[in-house]
Amino acid sequence: MGEAPAMTDNIGKFLVFSLQGQRYGLDLAKVAEVGDSPRISAIPLVPACYSGALNFNGDIVAVIDLALLLGLTGNERPGKIVVLHREVSSLAFLVEMVIRIAAENELTHRMPSDNAFAAATLWLPDGDVTLLDLEAIIHEAENIIKPPKIT
Repeated sequence: MGEAPAMTDNIGKFLVFSLQGQRYGLDLAKVAEVGDSPRISAIPLVPACYSGALNFNGDIVAVIDLALLLGLTGNERPGKIVVLHREVSSLAFLVEMVIRIAAENELTHRMPSDNAFAAATLWLPDGDVTLLDLEAIIHEAENIIKPPKIT
């Protein structure tokens, strides 16, 4: 007889990473894969935050420099890629560094944020994390790539 699943399997988890020296998080359930930045094919005539595209398990995925999309400035270069589940969006984000996975039971407090791309601020024992609003980010990414309407 198999073992019962651990209670911690049902706890929400967050992928914590850095952008321009600040800590951000995404709901881990929305992430398909995290890894080193692969070879990315350039896409001509797209906004600067679109770094290109890649083939992820047979799907073409647009790659976005998340710091540029969020309007962050600095000179830190992305070194990791976070690919979203295809059910969420055909997007991948370039981030500087993946720090860790945090479980919801580690939170000491959750506060709303006034940032348009943030769902909340998470207080963790090792520091604050801005939890990103994935729907708002996807919406922004789609809006900036749409061709202008011709009237």
